[in-house]
Amino acid sequence: MIIDSHIHLDENFDGTCIGAFNEIERQFNESHIEKGVVLHLESQPWSMEEFSNCLLKFPRFIGFVNTDPLKKDSIKTFQHGIKNLGFSGLKLHPRLQVFSLTEPLVESLCLAAGELDVPVLIDAFPDGSHLMQGFSPINYSKLASVCPNTKFIWAHMGGHYVLDFMMLAKRLKNVYMDISYSFLYYQCDSVIDNIIYCMRSMNFDKIFYGSDYPDRSIKTSLDMSMKILKKKGLTDIQLKKILFENANSFFKWG
Repeated sequence: MIIDSHIHLDENFDGTCIGAFNEIERQFNESHIEKGVVLHLESQPWSMEEFSNCLLKFPRFIGFVNTDPLKKDSIKTFQHGIKNLGFSGLKLHPRLQVFSLTEPLVESLCLAAGELDVPVLIDAFPDGSHLMQGFSPINYSKLASVCPNTKFIWAHMGGHYVLDFMMLAKRLKNVYMDISYSFLYYQCDSVIDNIIYCMRSMNFDKIFYGSDYPDRSIKTSLDMSMKILKKKGLTDIQLKKILFENANSFFKWG
């Protein structure tokens, strides 16, 4: 069994929200994936209400709502998404929405997530733009430290900063990571070996599989990931943790 913990809608599929969800459903069936976490983005052409209406038609999916913490009423927007629209967590994207995790409003929003007992998934991929914006693993750890009752998922495992993110995550009980995008982006053994090393160092706990669809198709991402994981010698028990058990426990799926 497999859970894909990091999916986006493909706005280029047929231009509709329901069509994009149907396409994920089709690809999940094709690849025999049980469940998935679909991430709403304010930059996409659908409101959180339309996203929610479509999401609730698919029992195998849960959704995380995205809001810009620097916008007026961001906390109210987030709370509305959780309390009234059926979202299960908060998605923050400091790279695309261009804000710093050190902003007091970010802390306030993450504290609000903890009060509602829902997790916060934060983009942690250090592309050129993010690096120029001041990307720093320490900012992620400081935010998690001041919000101890909030669970965080550091998406993409910090890219080529994965060793730093692993060292920090081992000291923070409320931090988890997903392997989406980074695992297939870096076409060099050194970064891949570092990611595998970090998995081993964390006993394959607190780490989730994710495809970052539509970066690649669901099947392509899964096939490429499985090829690497098996080549690097992961056992069936270790694979089950990454692919299913960790996420199943974290997201409280039965």
